[in-house]
Amino acid sequence: MKSRAMNKSADRVFEKTRKCRRQLAKLPFEKKIEIVVKLQRIAAEIRPDKRRQAWPI
Repeated sequence: MKSRAMNKSADRVFEKTRKCRRQLAKLPFEKKIEIVVKLQRIAAEIRPDKRRQAWPI
């Protein structure tokens, strides 16, 4: 019983991951770069590191 519930939960997570990947695949390259830079800036705020900086765009 417990393993079925875990499998169901895992299936939902994997399906959402597939959905997100499909959406990202449809985006133009420029938009993908904007997302990467935004994530880099967020990460830099959380843990500053001079070796790892956001791309200057």
